[in-house]
Amino acid sequence: HRMRGETTLWNPGCDHAGIATQVVVEKKLWRERGQTRHDVGREAFVREVWKWKNEKGDRIYHQLKKLGSSMDWDRACFTMDPKLSYAVQEAFVRLHEEGVIYRSKRLVNWSCTLHSAISDIE
Repeated sequence: HRMRGETTLWNPGCDHAGIATQVVVEKKLWRERGQTRHDVGREAFVREVWKWKNEKGDRIYHQLKKLGSSMDWDRACFTMDPKLSYAVQEAFVRLHEEGVIYRSKRLVNWSCTLHSAISDIE
């Protein structure tokens, strides 16, 4: 649309990708230290995710720039940035209060490794 002269906004950003990133960081922890995310604890594990993001995020942006992506680079964001995390939590709570998100009895895909329900796609 931008090439047609229309005003557009293409925000560059990296998604922490939840389970995909968790698996990558867990494998790295195991390979380098012989530890699991349970061994290091939640706070230390989140720090490891941020460390991985800081190491790999620039590579992702570099690849996007190399492709010639016409993005507003001043607006680059990451899904675990505090401002975005707050917005997601606020939206989740609001949708729950409105009854859009609810708890129900349903079959789910359970990962014994992650100790978590995962989406149908995953």
